Amino acid sequence: MSGIAGIFHQDGALVAAEDLRRMTSLLARQGPEGVGVWLGGSSGLVHTLLATTPELLFERQPLEDTASGCIITADVRLDNREELLDGLGISERSASVGDAGVILAAYLAWGEICVERLLGDFAFAIWDGRERKLLCARDPFGMRPFYYHHTPGCFFAFASEPRAILALPRTPYRINEGRIADFLVNQLEGIDKTSTFFETVYRLPPAHTLIVTPEGMRRRRYWTLEPGSELRLPSNEAYAEAFLDVFTEAVRCRLRGAGR
Repeated sequence: MSGIAGIFHQDGALVAAEDLRRMTSLLARQGPEGVGVWLGGSSGLVHTLLATTPELLFERQPLEDTASGCIITADVRLDNREELLDGLGISERSASVGDAGVILAAYLAWGEICVERLLGDFAFAIWDGRERKLLCARDPFGMRPFYYHHTPGCFFAFASEPRAILALPRTPYRINEGRIADFLVNQLEGIDKTSTFFETVYRLPPAHTLIVTPEGMRRRRYWTLEPGSELRLPSNEAYAEAFLDVFTEAVRCRLRGAGR
């Protein structure tokens, strides 16, 4: 998994390059193949690369759409990549568009609800300078990590690891003893989806987005597991064949590797 991080000063203060370097150095183990940093006044984004798909060998993040000025940093593997490329009308140049580029194109086409069309494992943040808005999202099952700290009206920071957030001077460092107790009691571990071992650092729950603007922060659940219609087939063999079709496709779309 690649590493991602970023800072947004809601109060308009300038992001210090040194703060982004602190975060980068602590995420280096997640991305040993390259580091990218974008700094833009009151916001900044970081990406440390671990190339796990063919397109990541050519895509460098944070990735900017020059026309809109929107920028993304993402830890992602999309399973419905071909479907999204077709829907966005960019399938003819698919080899040059990484998964982060697909997500950014989806955001520009469909807005915040683009996340509802994504299948796969992902955690990402998009800075939209037109609205001074940061859109953050995590995949439905929480396969990719996303941690954040928020001092309302002042400071927001996120990263793939809590320690990259705690390294910032504006982040208070306090141990969360209650969370440690929950972790030691197995029955409680699956209930709390937001707290961490640190009082001032939180997890973005699976299947949620987080919107941060100068005015505040709001969180939204974009997906819920719901039972579908009952499947009725004529024989056990037909059920086995239907399962094999689904299972084969699930494996196929996860085998897209960087060829190393």
